[in-house]
Amino acid sequence: MCGIAGLWQRDGRPVEASELQRMADIQRHRGPDGEGFWHGGTIGLAHRRLKIIDMSERARQPMATPDGRLVLVFNGEIHNYLELRAELETRGVRFQSTSDTEVALWSYREWGAACFEKFNGMWAMAFWDADRESLVLSRDRFGLKPLYYSVAGPRIAFASEAKAIAEVFPEERRACARELRGFLHGGYPDCGEATFFANIRQVAPGHLLVAGSRGEERVKYWSFQPGREDPRDDAEEKFRWLLGDAVRLRMRSDVPVGV
Repeated sequence: MCGIAGLWQRDGRPVEASELQRMADIQRHRGPDGEGFWHGGTIGLAHRRLKIIDMSERARQPMATPDGRLVLVFNGEIHNYLELRAELETRGVRFQSTSDTEVALWSYREWGAACFEKFNGMWAMAFWDADRESLVLSRDRFGLKPLYYSVAGPRIAFASEAKAIAEVFPEERRACARELRGFLHGGYPDCGEATFFANIRQVAPGHLLVAGSRGEERVKYWSFQPGREDPRDDAEEKFRWLLGDAVRLRMRSDVPVGV
């Protein structure tokens, strides 16, 4: 678990370093092993780090490509990062760390939004693409990692927790009456994009939010398609292999893990 946050003032106003610091501080419990910031004038990114893969400072976030044209903050883990790293190396990428963060960064650089179809993992990511002047927020297929955002005029803010947005923009504490009524009548919260806050939304599972200078677009990159239910003789063997492979990938770690 890590914590990410960011602000973009699309009207040209600079992002205050103190705002990013407050958004990071209130999410300190998500990442006790360090913090990092990146400022690009009208946009800023923040990260609270929990070290799992690559303990070195080379894996520190926010992480940028050498030319600075693409910057990433990331919460989660790409379980098949070693396989993707090998594929990227055949395309000429030279890595500076052993982290899955750098693999995610170069995957987006090489394949664009198609990279999310290649990822086996759980994630909440934010990419700042300087060439396109766009902010891309991506959430994993089943929404295992949280990703909240709010848009108010030219300003867009995002974070791993809604309270990080409300910490800097107290007006976003305004309640969503519809969600509160539904919850008090026995409904389930956090099932869609809405939250208990009227103007704080979630990036939906399997979706991207692509924000540009003129607006935002929601893009669905994945949906579950049930397969055929025909009997097969190797079903038990296939299931055991898939389960074993899933566990093997998720045991990749540079620190002790518990199962």
